[in-house]
Amino acid sequence: MKYFDSIRIQTRLLLLVAGVFVFIGCSNDMKEIQFFDQSNMPVQIVKDSEIIQSKKGNIQLRLVASIINVYDGEEPKTEYPEGIYLEFFNKDMEVSTSLSAKYAVSYDSKKIMEARNNVIIIDYDSGDTTYMESLIWDKKEKKIYSDKPLKSVNGSRVTYGDGFESDENFKNPQILRQRGTLEWDE
Repeated sequence: MKYFDSIRIQTRLLLLVAGVFVFIGCSNDMKEIQFFDQSNMPVQIVKDSEIIQSKKGNIQLRLVASIINVYDGEEPKTEYPEGIYLEFFNKDMEVSTSLSAKYAVSYDSKKIMEARNNVIIIDYDSGDTTYMESLIWDKKEKKIYSDKPLKSVNGSRVTYGDGFESDENFKNPQILRQRGTLEWDE
């Protein structure tokens, strides 16, 4: 009988000590509480995705991303933390332009997508490949633009500028504030 009483006393003592640690360990530090705030955490995570957007049966856009994080809250957004690859299709459903970046985020309420870190645009119709660090796609205004330095390559011609502007279908792209063009014979 004394053996069982000893176990009960040890169990009660252990529970009492554990309760004291839990009580002492509780905190109302706002930084710690914010860590668990759902607005800082995605409500949906999609891995290895391919999304196709079409209109009246015609493919307009193909998006490929290894991870997509979707956030709700005051400013809902969709984030592509490991990069994004987009293909834009013409009326004949052929790829006319592609865009890739190592990071992108789309702000749903503002209807703005920002691509950053090694943004590459390839225009298959003109043969131009444009390199820049960031780009904004304003879906309301239906335009794509940047105010960052860029380099555009077409065969043996390289053009440098400090901005880019185009409609959202990459028709009539313009290099703004051109700093120079280099051409050479191959």
